[in-house]
Amino acid sequence: MKKTEKLTVIAGAIAGKEMCSCNFSYDDDVLYYYPNAVNEKLLLGQEVRDFCLDGYTVRKMSQLKKVEINVDKYSEISRFIGLTNQIKMPEADIASWQTVFASLKRIDTFVIIENETDGGFYIGEVIKVLKNKVLFKHFDAEGVWEEPIEILYSTITSVSWNTCYSNTWKKYLDSVSNI
Repeated sequence: MKKTEKLTVIAGAIAGKEMCSCNFSYDDDVLYYYPNAVNEKLLLGQEVRDFCLDGYTVRKMSQLKKVEINVDKYSEISRFIGLTNQIKMPEADIASWQTVFASLKRIDTFVIIENETDGGFYIGEVIKVLKNKVLFKHFDAEGVWEEPIEILYSTITSVSWNTCYSNTWKKYLDSVSNI
């Protein structure tokens, strides 16, 4: 699918508050999104999981293989139960990864950074936004904070925030000890 076709489909979905089926180069599964914004490089959308919106995700347009407006019973039910009423544009600038992370640094939230091509997964907070990378404070699966790391923008496949997973960690990480 050509970039111009993808941009046209996504622009139509944004205008009509339509759900999209998205296929990315690093995942055999179809991901469902209500897109919020798009440009030549990045796509921002609200992911749909089990008939619920689950935060915001930014992904690379270059890794989007195919996108279609979803016209099936799943999207019909999603519209019927009011998911389209929950679509909101976040305060995020998607001009580049640098502007994405600068926006997220201003928000008091945990961020998930992934490299789905090699299994990289980090959750935590943006410390510093640099030209080609982000300095990121993260914790492990046990909730133990690790040394900050530098993550090159070129290695990132997705950045998510305001998800059920990240919000639950944010709310309870420091409150619950040794479960």
